[in-house]
Amino acid sequence: MTPDEQLVAAYLGTGNRGALEELADRHLGTVRRMIHSMTLEDSLADDLVQEVFLRAFRGLASFQGRSKFTTWLYRVTMNTVHETLDRQRRSPIDRDAPLPDVAVPNAPSPERNAMSGELGAAVACALARLPEKLRAAIVLVTLEQLDPAEAARIEGCTRATIYWRLHEARKRLAEWLQGHLP
Repeated sequence: MTPDEQLVAAYLGTGNRGALEELADRHLGTVRRMIHSMTLEDSLADDLVQEVFLRAFRGLASFQGRSKFTTWLYRVTMNTVHETLDRQRRSPIDRDAPLPDVAVPNAPSPERNAMSGELGAAVACALARLPEKLRAAIVLVTLEQLDPAEAARIEGCTRATIYWRLHEARKRLAEWLQGHLP
């Protein structure tokens, strides 16, 4: 498999659109998962995936190779999400509207499916209650399993700040989910 950085160089050097397609195919799932974990809305996540890749590919010349391509792309992703969530906060919308149900796939029995669905919905609600920066730390380190140092680079903060955000997010989630966990 061709490294991401070589695909970027191939596109910038020759205009090879196949390189862009390969980069998009390679990272689409992770970018969508990150966005959905932050927004908790399918349609918004789909729109933002398109926005992220448009921004990334238009700004590809600004990728200087000082970090991994994925770190740069995830920074573009999180910046796009943060900007969108900031815009939403400034617009008058109903924040008390219920979140959509979260389906948990492959549950072995109806009882387990019901319990998992309830737990999934509770987790989604708890994630939605977290302040954006705390949610970003949980998404990047816990859900996406990125190294805290890389998460810090993506979020533009120190590693100590990421660790504090993780601690605070986990503490709040544990408190809010106390009645839902065994």
